[in-house]
Amino acid sequence: MGTPNIETGARGRWPARIITALVVLALGGAALFLAYNALFGARGRGEMSSVDIKSIGRGRWRSRIIIAVLTLAAVGAGAFLVYSTWFGDDGSASAAFNTHRVGTVTIRSTVTMSAAAEAVDNAVLSFGITGRVETVDVTLGDEVTAGQRLATLESDDLQNALSSAEANLASARIRLQQIRNGATAAEIANADKTVAAAQAALDKALNDQQDLLDGASEAQVAAADEAVKGAQSALSTAQDKLRRLEEGASDAEVAAAQSNVDKASATLSSAQAAEQAAAGNVAAADAALQGAATTYCDTDDHLLDICDEISLPLTSGEVRLLSDSIGPDADPEPGSILIATTTALVNANTAYDAARDARADAKTGVSAAQSALAAAQAALDDLTAPADPSDIATAQAAVTAAEQSLTAAQLAQDELLRGPTAADIANAQGAVDSAQASLTAAIAVRNDLLDGADQEDIDLQTQQVRLAELAVEKARQAVEDATLTAPFAGSAAAVNVHVGDVITPNAPAITILSPTALRVKLTLGETDLPSVRVGQVGLIIFDAIQDVAYPLKVTSIGLAPETEQGVVTYTALAELTRLDEDDIRPAPGMNGAAVVTTGEKPNVVGVPNQAIRRRGDNDVVDVLVDGKPETRVIRTGTADATYTEVINGLQTGDLVILPGTASVTDEEATPTGGEDLPGGIR
Repeated sequence: MGTPNIETGARGRWPARIITALVVLALGGAALFLAYNALFGARGRGEMSSVDIKSIGRGRWRSRIIIAVLTLAAVGAGAFLVYSTWFGDDGSASAAFNTHRVGTVTIRSTVTMSAAAEAVDNAVLSFGITGRVETVDVTLGDEVTAGQRLATLESDDLQNALSSAEANLASARIRLQQIRNGATAAEIANADKTVAAAQAALDKALNDQQDLLDGASEAQVAAADEAVKGAQSALSTAQDKLRRLEEGASDAEVAAAQSNVDKASATLSSAQAAEQAAAGNVAAADAALQGAATTYCDTDDHLLDICDEISLPLTSGEVRLLSDSIGPDADPEPGSILIATTTALVNANTAYDAARDARADAKTGVSAAQSALAAAQAALDDLTAPADPSDIATAQAAVTAAEQSLTAAQLAQDELLRGPTAADIANAQGAVDSAQASLTAAIAVRNDLLDGADQEDIDLQTQQVRLAELAVEKARQAVEDATLTAPFAGSAAAVNVHVGDVITPNAPAITILSPTALRVKLTLGETDLPSVRVGQVGLIIFDAIQDVAYPLKVTSIGLAPETEQGVVTYTALAELTRLDEDDIRPAPGMNGAAVVTTGEKPNVVGVPNQAIRRRGDNDVVDVLVDGKPETRVIRTGTADATYTEVINGLQTGDLVILPGTASVTDEEATPTGGEDLPGGIR
């Protein structure tokens, strides 16, 4: 909006105001002088006339009254002149209005939306396999290069699996070559053995069939009898348990259970004492290790990379490094003191590890003793507590099952004594037929070997080779999955793993992003989506950087809706088109408000929105013409947050009246529609 306009007549009134003020001051001074002489002038005379005192007094008071009236009239005239000069209407009525000179403007249509900065390159890296983290080579905020190693898992087992897969592949390839070259004597011998085994299976099936037809043997009858006796024994046991539940435990059973509780309690006390002793041993071993480390690091020629950032206990790699430093191949050759302190440090570290393992074993012993005590106490509670209805129901079910088992055993015994049924004979014949088919197949395989491999055999083994190759690729991929590398240059935005952690596949381990390559994620309402297009420009102000407006350009618009609590939104992406080196650089994740210009209408006649009001069905404005307001009906076009286009009813140079009081400033400049901020971001 432009500043108010004050007409030039206001500037011309200043000399008149000054002259009038001087005249009023002069009149007021003269009036006061006359009044003073009239009231108090006689007191200054040295002698008095001998005329009548009363008549003189009466004449003096009349003069005083007349002079006072004249003085009041002069002051009133002066006040009237001051008011007329300073506040009266001198023909320049525009001085009382807040005006705006009509000019050409640019009307912009904008859409305001929430936005957030995000990295263009953003990768959440995960290990492809389960394993224990062996190394973490970056920390939070580190700059990384493309291909740089970031973290690794323990890979000994993976290497072994790869070696095994490679060995299987080699074996499959050898087998394929052998098939192509023809059967060996050993293969023919194995085929002969397979034929012999199939023949033996057929013979057994025939014998079993014959035994079935001949009837049950004495051994089978005896076995059936034993099965019946076993089922009867199981039924008796189930019935005894049910009776014990219903009648309760005996005194002897309760005493035995209490004895078990006492023994378990004593065992727990011993285990806890052992754990306390083990904890003391760990503390002593830790103190000894600290002392040995201090002594070693105070010894001349010690390994600097051990003592610079020493962390106890030592890793296996550090122990190997220390041992190698005093070994026969060490260069330079260590002195006796260094050998002694190094050996003491290694031994102290070993002792600490052993003490810590012993404490872990002691804790395990305490846990086992606690479990045993809990089990013994539970057994005692079961004996002394009233039988639970569910236990009785279970025991009754066991009795029922035992009765059913006895019935089944008796039926089997009866069937055995009765002889084979038609189904038994059919099953026996099926076993004979199956054994005959196996023998036929074995003979066919042997004949194939003798006749040489055909194309089908070669194709089958070729497939086996391919499967072995896939297994090698999978094992090799597992080895590669045990190492995380940076896919691009950037910085470590998150490090979620530590050495020793056991991590599962696809669990977020390290996040890499490019903090200098940013884009803006825009959230559009469903009513704003139709007006936003790729290539439109705008500005974004981030909540954390209020002093800078960053230019942007829309690069893509997604049409997949997202609905939350009934509100539908869409996502668009924009690039920051200019990011000066002196600007504060926004960081990924910063939120802000963005305004995108969706349309622009330049060089149109426009007035501030507050100048327009409604009168009936018309839009009207007040125009100052020759110092007097005149209401005009106008036809409007497009509008933005500041200006409205006027199609007819006004022309450039007109003075429209704005709400508010005029301020004393120079005449305003006509707006040109330059590079202002879009209305929605003011």
